[in-house]
Amino acid sequence: MSLRERKKQQTRIRLLEIAEQLFSELPYEEVMVDEIVARAEISQKTFFNYFPSKAYLLEELLLSLLREINAWSFESEPELNLRSAIVPPNIEEIQDWIIKHRRILQMIMYHTDLFSSVYFSGAAPTGKNLLFPATYRKPRMERVIKAQSQGVIRTDISAELVCDMYDWLRIDVVQRWLALPDEQASAENYKKSYDEMVDVLCRGFEPLPLLD
Repeated sequence: MSLRERKKQQTRIRLLEIAEQLFSELPYEEVMVDEIVARAEISQKTFFNYFPSKAYLLEELLLSLLREINAWSFESEPELNLRSAIVPPNIEEIQDWIIKHRRILQMIMYHTDLFSSVYFSGAAPTGKNLLFPATYRKPRMERVIKAQSQGVIRTDISAELVCDMYDWLRIDVVQRWLALPDEQASAENYKKSYDEMVDVLCRGFEPLPLLD
């Protein structure tokens, strides 16, 4: 990496660090680009070279945080069952992160369309971020295909649709939990809703019984 590229990377990291601090302390409307560039000691023009909008900066901040906790885990179970083929192996870590970062996720839900990117099926329109990039989807798709070959998951539904349905429903669970009043949005409430969703989904993916 050249010196110029290193400096650009350092500036980007600095902007994300400032954004994390401000979005953690202030309502979305009170986080100002003027304050961000003042703290970073750069011009607004330089800021917009990195992030075309404040909403885009918020999306990039979330994606950066998710990479840090390995939310897009590439690990696979040595022996697959229906649930382990679909559900990320580090789901408990991901759930705890979601609960801890409720505030920033609410901002994402109300001020960006990042959650709706689950409907793009791995190909974001130009200039759009993806919550679940293709590199994330690939190992899970491989797990589902393997599970189908072993007779664990029904084969009349494509592996891509199996993965899509899980992503659609788990984002729906998260958004419903984020929309709850704080006094109702307990960790237990969120995890219970998630487990109920996965149980119903897995029953729908069970191999069809053979007809006599």
